[in-house]
Amino acid sequence: MARADATPPAALTPMMAQYHRLKAEAADALLFYRMGDFFELFFDDAKAAAACLDIALTKRGESGGEPIPMCGVPVHSADAYLARLIRGGHRVAIAEQIESPAEARKARGAKALVDRAIVRLVTPGTLTEEVLLDSAAANWLAAVAKVGDPGSAPGAGEWAIAAADISTGRFELVACGPGELAAELAQIGPAEIIADEKVPGITTVRGKGGFDSIAGERALHARFGVATLDGFGSPGRAELAAAGGLLAYLDATQKDAVPFLAAPRRIARSAHMAIDPATRESLEILRSPYGTSLFATIDRCVTACGKRLLAADLSAPLTDRRAIEARLALVAWFHGASLRRDRVRGALKAMPDLGRALGRLVAGRGSPRDLASLRDGLTAAARLRAELDEEPERPPLLEATMPDLGGHAALVDRLGLALIESPPLDSAKGGFIAEGYDAALDALRVAASDGRRAIAQLEARYRDATGVASLKIRHNAVLGYHVEVGARHADALMVADSGFTHRQTLAGVVRFNSPDLHAEASRVVEAGGHAIAAEHRHFADLTALAVATAAAIAATADAIARIDVGASNAARAAEGGWCAPSLVDQPCLEIDAGRHPVVEAALAASGDRFIANDVAIGPHDRLWLITGPNMGGKSTFLRQVALAALLAQAGSFVPAARAKIGIVDRLFSRVGAADNLARGRSTFMVEMVETAAILAQATPSSLVILDEIGRGTSTYDGLAIAWAVVEAMHDTVRARTLFATHYHELTRLADRLDALSLHHVRAREWKGDLVLLHEVAAGPADRSYGIAVARLAGVPGPVLARAKSVLAKLEAGRDATGGIAAGLDDLPLFAVLVQAEPTPDPLLAALAATDPDALTPREALDALYALKRLAAEAT
Repeated sequence: MARADATPPAALTPMMAQYHRLKAEAADALLFYRMGDFFELFFDDAKAAAACLDIALTKRGESGGEPIPMCGVPVHSADAYLARLIRGGHRVAIAEQIESPAEARKARGAKALVDRAIVRLVTPGTLTEEVLLDSAAANWLAAVAKVGDPGSAPGAGEWAIAAADISTGRFELVACGPGELAAELAQIGPAEIIADEKVPGITTVRGKGGFDSIAGERALHARFGVATLDGFGSPGRAELAAAGGLLAYLDATQKDAVPFLAAPRRIARSAHMAIDPATRESLEILRSPYGTSLFATIDRCVTACGKRLLAADLSAPLTDRRAIEARLALVAWFHGASLRRDRVRGALKAMPDLGRALGRLVAGRGSPRDLASLRDGLTAAARLRAELDEEPERPPLLEATMPDLGGHAALVDRLGLALIESPPLDSAKGGFIAEGYDAALDALRVAASDGRRAIAQLEARYRDATGVASLKIRHNAVLGYHVEVGARHADALMVADSGFTHRQTLAGVVRFNSPDLHAEASRVVEAGGHAIAAEHRHFADLTALAVATAAAIAATADAIARIDVGASNAARAAEGGWCAPSLVDQPCLEIDAGRHPVVEAALAASGDRFIANDVAIGPHDRLWLITGPNMGGKSTFLRQVALAALLAQAGSFVPAARAKIGIVDRLFSRVGAADNLARGRSTFMVEMVETAAILAQATPSSLVILDEIGRGTSTYDGLAIAWAVVEAMHDTVRARTLFATHYHELTRLADRLDALSLHHVRAREWKGDLVLLHEVAAGPADRSYGIAVARLAGVPGPVLARAKSVLAKLEAGRDATGGIAAGLDDLPLFAVLVQAEPTPDPLLAALAATDPDALTPREALDALYALKRLAAEAT
C-alpha cells in the first residue's frame, strides 16, 4: 500500500531529503530512521506505528505548511516494538547510521549530515531475534512459483514451494500439483508467503524478483558453491523458480547479512500424509480456537528444538512404514525404561537453543550470549553422547543420530577459554572475553582500571583542595569525564587560578574540566577503547570459527531434537497408558479401546472418565455408517480415529489398548463447518466445497471422516446428497470411511452396499430423561432422540410438546404413504397451540388445595358448593 509521504515536497531540509530517499526505497514498509538513541518514524508511518504500539504521536517541523507527524522508539528496546509491529501485520525497514558524526564532519564539513542506509527489511518470515520468535514454532518463509503454458487457466500448471527457516537454516523444496498447493502450504505453516503474481486462494506478498528457473539454478549454484544440483535431488523447473524467488527475497531484505541456509532438501509429495487445510482446522492439530490443540496435549519436550520438531512431525506424518517404525522403535526404547528416559530428559533440559543461536551468528546478528549457547549446548551434547554410549542395544534411529552429538571439541575448548561464564547479550560495551585469554587485552583492562582508580584519587584530592565535600567526578556521553559541584559551591572553582575550566551550568549543578582530569580521562578512554576493539576482534574470530562448522552444529541441534521428541512421546505414552501401533501396508484400521487424547485429558482434569471405543475397518466393512443422537459422541469418535492414524504415522504411540493401522496416504475430515463470509460462502457451501475435494482427491489408501453431510439444506436435497456421497465413497473412492448421519434412511443402503457396516452411539431414555452412553455399538440407532436432546438443551416445554405432535403426524404420514409430508394438512396452527406459559386450571387448583380429612361436615359442604361454582364459570 503506497503511503502519502511517498512523494517529497519541493523544498526540504537535508535530513528530510535523506528520509524521503530512504522511504522511497522502503516502499510500503514502515521506516525506522535512526537518530541518535532512537528510531524515529514520520508522516503516515508515524501514524500507523503510534496506533499499533499505543505510543504518543508528536510533531517535528513542517512540510507543505503542515506539521510533520512523528513518533519514535528507543534503540535499546527496539526489538520489543518490532515484535508488536510484525504481529500487527507491518513490515519494517531499518535505516541505520553507517558513519559516525566525526567521520561525517571530517568527510563533508562541520554541518555534514550523517549518512544512513537501510540495512535490513524486517518481515514475518525473515526473523532471527529471540524476542521476535516463538521458541516452540518454526518460522518459515515460503516462495510459491508456477511454470506452465502462458495461456493456461489460473491455478493450472506445475507448482512448487521453496521454504526456508533462516532462524535455524532449514531449506526445503516441494513440488505440487494445482490442487495440492493449499494443503502443502498448510503443512508448512509459513509466517510469510511470497510470489511474483497473485495465487488463487492464497494470501501472498510481492517478491523481489528471481522467480525464474534459470535464475533460480544460477542462484543455487552461487549460494552453495556447487557445480551441479544433482546432490540436491535435481530440482524441477518450478522448484528452481521458487528457490530463485526465495533467495532473491532474502538478498533484498537481509542486505549485506547472509542468513544461514542448509543445502535444500527435496520433499516428495508421497513422503508425507496429505492433510488439507480444512482437515487441519477440524482436527486442531497445532492450534485450536476453542481449547487445547493436539500438540499442546501431547508435548512433553524439554528443548525448544524438540518442540519445533514435534510440531513438524504432527504437521507432516510419514507414509514410509520403515521410517515410521524407526521413530516408534526410539519411543519404545525410552518407554520401556523409565530411569533411562528420565536421565536423558534431565540431560536435555540443560540444552540451549543451538539452532537459533547459530542462525543469528551466521546472519551477523549474534551476540556473545549466542557463542556461550554454542559452548554450553555442544558441551552438554558431548556429555549426552558419552551417557548414551553406555546404553546397550540402542535403536537404529538413535545410532544414526549419535555421531552428530560429538566432534566439536576444538570449538568448545576455544569458546570455553575465550568467554566468561555468563556473557552479556550486547557486545558493544565489551566485558565478555575471559581474563587470561589475551594478555594484551588484560593489560589494556589493567590500564583502564588503574586510570579509573587514579580518577577516584583525583576526586578525593580535589575535595580536599576546594573544601567542597560534595564534589564528584562524573561521566556522560557528551562531556566525558568532568567535575560536578552544586551551584552554591561553583564560585570557588570559577576563579582564574583555580585550575578548573567551566564547561556547563545546569539547574542546581555546575560542571568543570581540569588538565589533570583530562589527562587521566584520556588514558582511561584510550585503554578502554582499545580493549573494546580487541574484544570485538575476538568476537568476530570466534563467530567465524563457529560459522565454519555451521553444518555440523546444525546436525547436532537436529540430533538433540529427535532424541527429545522420542523421549517426549515415550513420557506421554507412559502417562496415558498408550500403546505402540502396528503399521501394515494393507488398508485396514483396527483400534481397541481408543480414546481422543485432547478430550480425555480435559475430562481427567475435571475428574471424569473418557469412554473408550473400538473400531475395526477392513476390506469387507471399509465404510461405517454411524447414527445416533447429537451429543452422543459421534464427532469425538470420528476425530479420535483420525488422530490415532495421524499420531501413529507421526511416530507416536496412540491412546488405545491395541492399534493396527494400514498406512494412510491422505487424511480428510469434514466434521463441522462455519460460514466463510470473507469468501462469500455459507456454511452449506463450505460443506459442499470440502466434500467435493474429498470425492476428487481421496484414494483407496485414504482415511475419510464425514459428519452430517447434507444437513445445511432442505430435507429432500440433503438426504439425496448424503445418499449419493455414501454410494460414491463405497463404489468409486473406496477409502476407509466413517460417515456419521441423522438420515436414518441411509441405513437402507446396507442392503445393497456390501462393504457398508451399520453402527450407532448408544443412548437410553430413563424416566423421561435422555442418558447418553458415549458407546459405539453395532447396528443402526432406533431413533435420533432429537427431542430428548432438545430437552437437555433447555428448549421450553410447550415447544417440545408441539415438536412431539408434529413428529407423530410426520411418522404417521410416513407409515401410510412413505412420504414425510403426508398428514400435515390437518395439523393445527403452531401459533395457536404454543403459549409462553400454560394457563392454570382454577378447578384443579382448588381440588389440589382441598384436604378432605381435615374438613368438618359443614366445611365439606361449603367446599363442594365452591367447586361447583368454579366448574360453572369454566364452562
